[in-house]
Amino acid sequence: MPRTSTWMVLCVLLLPLSGCVRKSTHEVALADLAEARAEGEDLRDEVARREAREAALETELREMEARETELRRRIAEVEREVRTLEALRAEAVDGLNTTRSEVDRLQLLLSRRGSEYEALREQLSTLRAIEEEIRDRNRIYENMIGRFQSLIDGGRVSVDIVRGRMVIQLPQDILFASGSATIGAEGRRTLQEIGSVLGELDDREFQVEGHTDNVPISTERFPSNWELSSARALSVVRLLIQSGVAPERVSGAGFGEFQPVAPNDDAASRRLNRRIEIVMLPNLDVIAGTSLPNG
Repeated sequence: MPRTSTWMVLCVLLLPLSGCVRKSTHEVALADLAEARAEGEDLRDEVARREAREAALETELREMEARETELRRRIAEVEREVRTLEALRAEAVDGLNTTRSEVDRLQLLLSRRGSEYEALREQLSTLRAIEEEIRDRNRIYENMIGRFQSLIDGGRVSVDIVRGRMVIQLPQDILFASGSATIGAEGRRTLQEIGSVLGELDDREFQVEGHTDNVPISTERFPSNWELSSARALSVVRLLIQSGVAPERVSGAGFGEFQPVAPNDDAASRRLNRRIEIVMLPNLDVIAGTSLPNG
């Protein structure tokens, strides 16, 4: 409280004791007292405001301390996560290095086996071509069986798969007289029927093979079975060409008595060996690629 106000209060208290105080002085004292009271009220309000601010500051301080505690907790959690991530990173780096080493090893192995892989790939392609060739051969074989059924039933022709080749076999007796290379009437009819069917296979090649028994021959025209079997094969070739087989797709060969199908120890066996075979040749483009790598 200001010093002037204090003195005024004292004077007011002493008024009853002093009869010499004037009325104006009393009023002044009352006014000062009122002012002092107002100032006191202001001071109490200011104190209350300060206390409220202090309480708000304490609340804010507690909130800041709580936030600081939470931040410290989160920092500790993040630090733990960082340590975990660093451990995982180190593990990943080790794994990556191991993987790189494995990749390098596999690349080296792949480069070493590149030629082997290429060879195997070519081999697979060749095997597929061979498989297709076999399917095509079997399809033609089944077709020949159907087309030549009457000839087969009549004993004039047989159709078989021999050593992977389709073979149309004709006994000598229906084609040639003994010691002759001239085709008889029955043989011509048979070969014309066969030639008309083979002529439809414009993507296949045929070889006519002549075979004899082991009974030797020695004539001016045929000094041996070689000449006889070859002449018979060429006679068949000419008639097949006349019947519709393209000349570039048919050839002839004589084997004499050197590829028998029976022992040649009796008349029935020797009759089996005297024959003409029309062989459907495998696709040479496929056969040329069938050599496989060693091992």
